[in-house]
Order: sequence, then structure tokens, then C-alpha cells
Amino acid sequence: MFQRVISAPLVAAAVLSLAACEAPAAKTETVSGSVIYRERMALPPGAEVSVQLVDVSRADAPSITLAETTIQPKSQVPIPYVLSYDPARIESGHSYALQARISDQGKLLFINTTHHPYVPGEAKQADILVERTR
Repeated sequence: MFQRVISAPLVAAAVLSLAACEAPAAKTETVSGSVIYRERMALPPGAEVSVQLVDVSRADAPSITLAETTIQPKSQVPIPYVLSYDPARIESGHSYALQARISDQGKLLFINTTHHPYVPGEAKQADILVERTR
């Protein structure tokens, strides 16, 4: 019994000291802006907006998604977004772009049809124009 009394405080102290050694949270960068479209129409109530930061360096391969956020808009355009990403995943000499799409119940309604280049660490704000799919 004496051992239990002594060992319990020692275990608690060890757990607390290990918790203090936890690695610091990873640094994140953010880019924000608005997803916009020119068509004069309202989005359906269940629409979702997806914004991605992608590595588009390799012309012969699909882009690599580095970060993504999905928004359920509370209003019509412009639709604000904030996208957080890990700067440690950014590689020198690579090219990056922002992509956006709007869908409703899995059906694609809008997508960006032009390239929206993004230079991580430099630009903090970027609007993305999307066009209606046919």
C-alpha cells in the first residue's frame, strides 16, 4: 500500500512533465479572398464552395492538393474564404495555384476555368473567379 501512495504522485509528475514536452503547434500561413461569379443567379441552399491550394509544377501529372477548405455559404456572391496551409509543404522552385468550385449535392455548378497563380508567403489575399458549368 505504501508503494501505491508513493508511485501515484510520481506517475502524475511524469505525465505532466511529458505533456509539457509536447511539440509546438505547426506554423500555418493563410490566404483569404472571395469566390465570385458573374452570372445573375442565386445559389441553392445546400451549395458548397471548395477552395484548394495546389502544386501545379508538373505538367505531365495531376496537381497535388496541399490544402483545402469547404464552405457552406451563408449569403450569395462574393463568398469569402480563408485557407490555411502548412508552409513546410511549400517547395522552392515549384508553382502553385488556387482552385475553386461550387457544387450542390455532388453536382458541379461552377469551377474556375482560368489559372489563378499563387505565390506562397507573398500574396495574402486572392479572389477566384468561377464560371458556370454547362
